[in-house]
Amino acid sequence: MRMTDIRTHDRIVGELQRPPSRPLLRLAACVTAALLLADLGTRAYNHYDRIPSLRRLVNVDLETNLPAWWNSTLLLAVAGVALIAAMLSGSGARPGRLSWLGLAAATTLLSIDETVSLHERLGEFGKSWKEWAGVSLPTHAWVVPGALLAAAGTVCAVLWARRLPRELRVGLLSALAVYLGGALLTEAFNGWAHENDYSTVLMLGTIVEEGLEMSGCLVALAVLSRYVVLERDPESGRAELRLRDGRAASSAAARVPGQDSRGVESDAVGSAS
Repeated sequence: MRMTDIRTHDRIVGELQRPPSRPLLRLAACVTAALLLADLGTRAYNHYDRIPSLRRLVNVDLETNLPAWWNSTLLLAVAGVALIAAMLSGSGARPGRLSWLGLAAATTLLSIDETVSLHERLGEFGKSWKEWAGVSLPTHAWVVPGALLAAAGTVCAVLWARRLPRELRVGLLSALAVYLGGALLTEAFNGWAHENDYSTVLMLGTIVEEGLEMSGCLVALAVLSRYVVLERDPESGRAELRLRDGRAASSAAARVPGQDSRGVESDAVGSAS
C-alpha cells in the first residue's frame, strides 16, 4: 500500500468520524453561558441604575423571556434528536422506536412546562397535603408532589435506559441527574432561601438552578450527537444521518472503496494496481 494512499485513507476516515455537531454544541454552550452572565451582570448594574425592561428580558427567574425560551429550545432540541433516532431505528433495533418516541414525548412535556410553568400548578396539591398532614414546608408548595413525580419519572427512565448501550445509558442518565439537580433540588433550596429572605443566596441559587437545567440539556445533546450522527461524505459532499452502533469506529474505514475495515487495500485492488 502506497504512503499517499494511507494518508488519503486517514484523511477520509478522519473526516467521516469528525462530528459536525461539535460546533453547534459549542455555540449552544456559549449562548447558555452568555445568558447566565447577562442575568448576573444586569442584576449588579440594576443596583446602580434601574433597567427594568432589560432585567425582565434576561432574568432567569422569570418566564416568557430569553432564558426561558432558550431552556425550552434546548429541551425541544433533545426531543428533536430523539425523534430523528426513532425515524432511523429499524425493526428489532435496540433501543427501539417506541423508546425514542418516549424520550421525545418526555422532553417535549418538559419544554412545555418550561414555557407555561405546569409544575407550579402542583402547588395546590402541596398546600392541600400540608393542611391534611398538619405540617409546614420551608420551601415551595409544589416541591412534594413534584418530587414524587420526579421519583416516578426517574424510575421509568432507569428502566427504559436498561436496554440502551452502556455509553448511551450512562450519558443520558447523567444528563437527567444534572437536570433534576437544578429543576428539583436547587429549586427546593431556593424556595427555602425565599422563605427566609436570603436574597443573595436566592439570586445565586437561581442562576445555579437554571444553569444546571440548561447543562443537563447540553449533556443530553452531546450524548445523543454521538449516537445520531450527521456525516458528510468527502467524495460526494452529501450529508447523511445514521445511527452509530458499537462498531461505528471500525466500520468507518470499510466505507472507503477498495479497503477493508483495517484500512488495508483488498486483494482485488492490490492486484489491479
